[in-house]
Amino acid sequence: MVIAITGGLGTGKTTVLKIFASLGAATISADDIVHNLLTREDIKIQIGEVFGRGVFSGDVIDRKALASEVFSSEKKRKELEAILHPHVFDEIEAFIKAHKGRNIVVEIPLLFETGSQNRYDRVITVTADRDVVIKRLREKGMDLEEVRQRLSHQMPIEEKIKRSDFVIDNSDGMEKTRRQVERIWKELLER
Repeated sequence: MVIAITGGLGTGKTTVLKIFASLGAATISADDIVHNLLTREDIKIQIGEVFGRGVFSGDVIDRKALASEVFSSEKKRKELEAILHPHVFDEIEAFIKAHKGRNIVVEIPLLFETGSQNRYDRVITVTADRDVVIKRLREKGMDLEEVRQRLSHQMPIEEKIKRSDFVIDNSDGMEKTRRQVERIWKELLER
């Protein structure tokens, strides 16, 4: 079974992914794939051609500068996605093939936005109260305007919930989240 985890920015998708890993799932994160892609020379060249040297610090892509560019322009966001998404999907597919026969959980924040939900047997959306999300993102160093800008580029969480098989509320601490994950995992394994 291949399960997708999605949700809004700052809801705790990675935390949920780690809990699934601790329960024995093979796990992979689209965000981790992107971070690795941003270190590849071929990707850096493509990004440099589209965004210029302003998104670099020396020979390294400055992720904060790149984010500032892509979240201020729909056109630039789509250009970055056109560079990265094919590689992300290829790596996820390779991971799924390499772990055939195992239960796999894939963290993919833009699952519905990319139209890739039909590739998965089940979809889980991770949510958190808006105040909790803003607090988490502020703790990561984002200013309030940056938080609002990024959240405005995502599908409303209510829409993600409607399209999901399961919902995990990650507002109230690790123990409650773990119990929800364990309940869903048990239910999935019994099917």
